[in-house]
Amino acid sequence: MPLPSILDVFRISIGPSSSHTLGALRSGLLFREKISRHDLNNCHIKIELCGSFALTGKGHLTDKAVVCGLNGMDVEKEGEKFLETYENIVKRGYVDIAGYKIPFNPEKDISWNKNLDSLKHPNTVRYRLLKDGNVIDKEEYKSVGGGMLNREKVKIEIENNAENFKNLSDIMAFCKKNGMDFVKFVSYFMEERYSTNKKKLHLELLKRWTVMKRRIDEGLKKEGTLPGVLKLRRRAPQMFREYLENLRSFRMLSEEVTLTSIYAIAVAEENASGALVVTAPTCGSSGVLPAVLNSIQERYHLQDSKIVDALKVAALIGMVVIKNGSVAGAEVGCQGEIGVACSMASASACYLMGGSIEQIEFAAEIGLEHHLGLTCDPVAGLVQIPCIERNGAASVSALNASNLALLSRAKHQVSFDKAVETMMEIGKDMNIKYKETSLGGLAKTINSL
Repeated sequence: MPLPSILDVFRISIGPSSSHTLGALRSGLLFREKISRHDLNNCHIKIELCGSFALTGKGHLTDKAVVCGLNGMDVEKEGEKFLETYENIVKRGYVDIAGYKIPFNPEKDISWNKNLDSLKHPNTVRYRLLKDGNVIDKEEYKSVGGGMLNREKVKIEIENNAENFKNLSDIMAFCKKNGMDFVKFVSYFMEERYSTNKKKLHLELLKRWTVMKRRIDEGLKKEGTLPGVLKLRRRAPQMFREYLENLRSFRMLSEEVTLTSIYAIAVAEENASGALVVTAPTCGSSGVLPAVLNSIQERYHLQDSKIVDALKVAALIGMVVIKNGSVAGAEVGCQGEIGVACSMASASACYLMGGSIEQIEFAAEIGLEHHLGLTCDPVAGLVQIPCIERNGAASVSALNASNLALLSRAKHQVSFDKAVETMMEIGKDMNIKYKETSLGGLAKTINSL
């Protein structure tokens, strides 16, 4: 596949999962568009959630997302009222498509197929449109991570002589040849390939940064219990109060490092509650990057424009992984979510601290390398345990990776591109029970207690 858009990496999304919630919702939107050409009188829709969608779909709100997608929900405008929208659809008993009121009852019209053996991709959803009992249209979608679907046609405008960037090494060579840093490269690439000029790109990224910061602010204030059977209490507000009350007595870690971890947990708890977040590269790992950037911005009093540039650097790392690998926990485990999030945050932090493109690449490699093999084992299928704390831990790892890269001037042995290759190899070898099925790891251990 071609190098994706930066806006495919940073999508404004509803929590708790980019693949299982946003991807599921977008599949509903696409099927809605597909069937709108039919006469929908006396029609009925059946949905089959397959594989990981079935195994962890309840905790990831997958069933609710497909219904809201079918009804045409606009994520950016209505995402904050996602669950309320779903309840209203269930209460009235139909989805509204092209002016037709199609009867829909989630209890009867959604089936759960937990068999993984026959699937080409673990995140699969199948739709059928029936009229008088006969199937008149159908479609299958695979949610491949970060809210992206493999049925989407990537619209790219490429000049005949445009560069075909295969990996980060290609991009670095291009930058050196043309006297660019990564920030200038991303702006150039988005204009050349996706016809997105610098001003529009800046505004889009600023919008996403605003959402990221809002999740930190809200996450530090909201008390109570997260939805789901675990009845997990939010901890970020209490942790933040403890930090403020003991500001002068810290001995183990610096104030900045402590705050970064708290910020990441605040965002992760917001995501777990179904709030509007920004994929970075996924919802489950959405706390890492904003926490790192917010801490650095506060520490050095940086303007938002500088943070937008850092977002470009972070997204470039995500773009390369999406092109050559995966960010779907159901495909490669959490190394593709938290590992890549740490890599993105490491690169952006290194950039803000004045790192060269070589040091930024090194920071990204360190961030990913030391998360290789990380399992995706959400307890009870919820993006809570161990997901929330992993955001906090990875944000601190990102600061350390950036620091290590900035201290080193020697050529490192493992390139970022090789780390991505290794991640994919490990992902293929990883037992399916450790890839977002809640059949192994912590999910099995805690569920058995």
